[in-house]
Amino acid sequence: MSDNQVQRGWEERVICPEKGSRVVHYILRDSTANSLLVVVGIERSFNHMFYTVTEDYLRVFGSTAAVNARTAWKARKYVVEFLISITSGGGSLFANSNQQQIEATTPHQQHPMAITDGGAEHIEVLCQDSGMRGCWFRCKVLNSSQRRLKVQYCDINDCDGSAKLEEWVPAARVAAPDKFGARCGGRLTVRPSPNSEYSSDNNFRVGAAVDSWWSDGWWEGFLIGCDMDAPNNLQVYFPGEDRFATVDKKHVRASRDWVDSRWVDIETKPNIISLINSYRNPMPKITLNPLPGTSAPGNSNFTAAREY
Repeated sequence: MSDNQVQRGWEERVICPEKGSRVVHYILRDSTANSLLVVVGIERSFNHMFYTVTEDYLRVFGSTAAVNARTAWKARKYVVEFLISITSGGGSLFANSNQQQIEATTPHQQHPMAITDGGAEHIEVLCQDSGMRGCWFRCKVLNSSQRRLKVQYCDINDCDGSAKLEEWVPAARVAAPDKFGARCGGRLTVRPSPNSEYSSDNNFRVGAAVDSWWSDGWWEGFLIGCDMDAPNNLQVYFPGEDRFATVDKKHVRASRDWVDSRWVDIETKPNIISLINSYRNPMPKITLNPLPGTSAPGNSNFTAAREY
């Protein structure tokens, strides 16, 4: 099929429907099965959405005076107008770009995971898009090519809710560095599903790297304390989105990185409260309750049982 016969379209996908915290993705597709996340919408305050262009779009199509890294829209209609403008001409999404820029690796290069014959390997895919940074989604591999994997999300439905969402994802994209430098450099955004031995740990300490199940995925975070009135409720900080949450202990697991075909422990950050306060400066300092048997980082009585 010649490039001028390739058609383009776009899809609106609600990632998080919760009022006050809505996240919407706008995905560009072509008739050769290429896809690209181009716009992310985030609800910054109740009923007020904020839309930004993704880095992947800028890598493929480049910046212009009208659309660049500083572009932001406050109304959906402007996003729709933009999407119509880039789909009306047709053509392969990557016809005039170096797709390897999207799937490039760092100097510490890892090889894509080997996919078993017949596919159906269970993996996790890391999202680093605004509004969902640091969330690992559970997936099943349906097919693979040299640079990409076709996956089916285990916990996310497609836009009409009739089936599980399926899409192609890079097989060897390197994850962006985390703000505290705790994660392993060169780790990829795809990894095997953790073995059962890595799925839980009953001896969490303040500063431990954990994954918390919330909003259909495992979110990378750090343990910062517990609810004194309910010891099974753990207080977790999600650095990717600079959010705090109280999570039931049964929905928390030890967090590790998959590097060079093995699981690597993440160093505990006993000074996590100081790190968070330093990052959030000049925002107000936080003080939270410690886990039993640990020194107190503050004196507040925290009793919330939801994301805040």
